[in-house]
Amino acid sequence: MENISKEKCLIARDGEGKLLPITVILEGLPDTPAAKITPLTKGEFQDIVNNSDCEDEMIRTHIIEPSFTEDEFKFIKPAMYGAYKMAILSLTTDVSQTELQNSTNKALLDSIESKKKGTMMKEA
Repeated sequence: MENISKEKCLIARDGEGKLLPITVILEGLPDTPAAKITPLTKGEFQDIVNNSDCEDEMIRTHIIEPSFTEDEFKFIKPAMYGAYKMAILSLTTDVSQTELQNSTNKALLDSIESKKKGTMMKEA
């Protein structure tokens, strides 16, 4: 058994401390395009978990290439937005985009099912 290196535990940064962009395939899109993105830091990830209002800004700032102005980002296609979001969260959590999407879908279906049961119980 080999000990894990410090580099595998840390988010890659340049000499100035800035996060290094990583080229990631945007899964689930036609032609499987790639983009350069940076992962969320631990604090940014916690902010998104606790406050989804900051999600747009955080996702926009972590898409390095192609870059979007604030105005352009307002008009990003929903499929692209979802693909970027999954790619950033996947890179941040070290979970594949497919696994993350499957978990998200399951959570949504469970939530819908739970709400349906709650509605049926109220009606009974």
